[in-house]
Amino acid sequence: MRRIPYLSILFILFFSANCGSQIQKVDLNSCSKISGVPGPEDLDLLKVDGKPFLIVSVHNRRDMSSVGWLSYVDLSLPTNKQLPVIIKSNYPANFRPHGISYAKVNGKDTLAVISHTLIQESPHSIELFERKNMDEWIHVKTLQDPYLTAPNDLFLNERGEIFASNDRGPENKLMQYVNMILNHGTADIAFYDGDKFQELNHKVVLGNGIFVRMEKGEEILYRSVFSEKSISVFKVIRVNNQVSLLFQRKIDIKSGADNIMQDEKGNLWVAGHPSTIEFLKHASNKEKIAPSQVFKIDTSTDKVELVYSNDGDQISAASTALPNGDRIFISQVFEDFLLTCTRP
Repeated sequence: MRRIPYLSILFILFFSANCGSQIQKVDLNSCSKISGVPGPEDLDLLKVDGKPFLIVSVHNRRDMSSVGWLSYVDLSLPTNKQLPVIIKSNYPANFRPHGISYAKVNGKDTLAVISHTLIQESPHSIELFERKNMDEWIHVKTLQDPYLTAPNDLFLNERGEIFASNDRGPENKLMQYVNMILNHGTADIAFYDGDKFQELNHKVVLGNGIFVRMEKGEEILYRSVFSEKSISVFKVIRVNNQVSLLFQRKIDIKSGADNIMQDEKGNLWVAGHPSTIEFLKHASNKEKIAPSQVFKIDTSTDKVELVYSNDGDQISAASTALPNGDRIFISQVFEDFLLTCTRP
């Protein structure tokens, strides 16, 4: 089993305030597991001929020497028949998927996937895939850039632009932990305009999930900041083909915010990690459980509703919550299943 590295002690000390008061329990109904997807950290949804499909990022994160893949789940099937199917592809070498984002770009179903190559000169990449059919996607492009310092999540839009949220900066590992202690943010957002990358100059400690959409004619970006237990909200400013961000507000969720999704009414759904120490224990040892939370946010009022909360015995270290129809699908960082429940 993997041990927690020595320098992670600093990480634990920095987040000791998260060390674990009693977790409020909020249950969901009619829950079951979709097994066969080790480390299903991120999810996205697309429809083909009106049928909904869940796309899953799959990688056994406790064995970083292994490589991963993408799977899909046909959500039009009865719940007890919803099983993951491995997507065939000409996957690039050293493919270790993390955050994913789907969009129809130039009329083509396109998936952008963060991959951690572990190659020293280019440790991170964004891989682009186009759908041939649901069983097969074609890898069409690899994006690499120094601004991809440690990408965690990303958002692909219909223009083919990408907003990628880094969770760490470019400094070495020791300085990363020192910056955590000093609360000195170095994790920026990298923006790809279809040709080149730029930084958006809003650096935080441990950036995480990211989501972009139009609201009342304005382009709004939401970004999880794990260390602040909140979602930062920005207006996207476009002037002379340059993109910048104008900070608007923070939405506190009082939990380490992870990936951000939306439902058909425009509510945001955010998975949260209420205890960093328990998360680290779980990362090192599968026998140790870590609590999971899911929040629904009405962004017209910034009302935050805790819709699911569990100490980890049902699902540990939840990372994404994606509603579809009358069901909700919850992914996690390490274990070998998704949780599907009746939507609250």
